[in-house]
Amino acid sequence: MLPGYCTLDHDGCVTCSDAGIPVRVVSMEGDDALCEDTAGNRARIAVELVVPVRVGEVLLTHGGVAIGKVAAQEEDFSEVRR
Repeated sequence: MLPGYCTLDHDGCVTCSDAGIPVRVVSMEGDDALCEDTAGNRARIAVELVVPVRVGEVLLTHGGVAIGKVAAQEEDFSEVRR
């Protein structure tokens, strides 16, 4: 597992105690990313803690801040639980 990445199991994220909300990066805007959740809601998320960030990545967020990344093999966004 890479540093800064969360590991998902059947109970949710073992790094952030299932408190992270998964969102997919839609675009980058300076130090923030425009992100979308599974319901299609969009919000600007601060990403300084998890840089570098690419469009298409899935991040775990809490309070408008990205707190981790979902590892590449787990990026099937439809399968990410809250």
